[in-house]
Amino acid sequence: MLVSKWSNYTFYNNILLILVLALPIGLLISTGVSEIIIICSIFIFLIYSVTDKNIKWIDNKFFYLLMVLWFSLLINFFVSENKDLSLIRSLGFIKYIIYVFAIKFVLDNKTNRSIFFPFLSFITLLIIFDINFEYITKKNILGFQSSDQTRIASFLGKELKIAHFLLGFAMISIGYYFQKFKEKSSRFIIIGYTFTLLLLISIFLTGERANSIRAFICILFFIIIATNHLKFKKIFILILIISPLIIYFSSERIKSRYDQYLPSQQGNINFLEIYKNSHHAAHYYTAFEIFKSHPFFGVGNKNFREECLNEKYNNKSYKRIGERCSTHPHQIYLELLSEHGIIGTVIILFVVFYTVLLSSYNFYKKKNLIQLSAIIYVMSVFLPFIPSGSFFTSFGATIFWFNFAIMLFYNDNN
Repeated sequence: MLVSKWSNYTFYNNILLILVLALPIGLLISTGVSEIIIICSIFIFLIYSVTDKNIKWIDNKFFYLLMVLWFSLLINFFVSENKDLSLIRSLGFIKYIIYVFAIKFVLDNKTNRSIFFPFLSFITLLIIFDINFEYITKKNILGFQSSDQTRIASFLGKELKIAHFLLGFAMISIGYYFQKFKEKSSRFIIIGYTFTLLLLISIFLTGERANSIRAFICILFFIIIATNHLKFKKIFILILIISPLIIYFSSERIKSRYDQYLPSQQGNINFLEIYKNSHHAAHYYTAFEIFKSHPFFGVGNKNFREECLNEKYNNKSYKRIGERCSTHPHQIYLELLSEHGIIGTVIILFVVFYTVLLSSYNFYKKKNLIQLSAIIYVMSVFLPFIPSGSFFTSFGATIFWFNFAIMLFYNDNN
């Protein structure tokens, strides 16, 4: 009986491990493939939980917290302006909750962890190499070419968000490296700093402004908190600050990405005028006006794209107000407020920030740097004033909840 039970665990564990490892590759292929991988992972995890009668994860306090978030999305669905748009996104959010605990199940196995983190590090190194290869040759190692010559897409082809992908998995890799070698000689620390610097440079080379700023903040916070080698830390932080400036002044392609937001390049106008002339300002204005019209529950998940068409948001003082419509307003707080209102926004932010607070306290006690890296990434998604992808789209949500699961794992396993 014992052998049978162990074999049952081994079978499901191995399948789940393969599926979890396949997720980053699936994201590089398409969000559709990553969605299939998540659904298969959930299916296998639930089968194991039922057949083995191992459903203790349901009693986890974080499970209840995440269910509160899901119920807020269900309420949002019922008050949505267009329920057809909200249906799959609101009801289907439950998959991320279960997936979080499927990842925790995989990480519970020490052998799995010895495979999981090195594999993510390999993916990170591969993407870093490919970005630099494309920057030099104009094509990535598979021959893909970006649709925008000022940007690098790497394995994502026409999708210009490889920096988002890289940051989401590289922070975990950085945490893993420094955790593994934190008691080693300074030589290993220098190698870790070099890898981290190469990561930041690679992200800047992609031309993704928002993710470059986000990466700089993430890495800076990690180095300040994580490392104890004061002499090396000071030198690295100085290099960290100088490197983006060197890239800016040495690359016309990168320079052109940032100059359009500098007053010195725009003639005699100030930052406010530059802002109001941008398409982001048109999105932000529209999202805030939608929130003012629907302050309590918003217009509903995924409904910004339809509500923005209303002519009452056609404010001509914004130069590009004709471009106000998009799938989302490109700023996480305005997305939450316009689509979920103040009630939904407070619930979502409370669940995430409360979990981060508990995780930060756990890090303070245990000093696990992998958890720290996941905490920093999760918080970076909520940085104010920086344009962002949608919190609920498959690509961003998959990476976010992947990091969230790792952050939670170290709360329960020290």
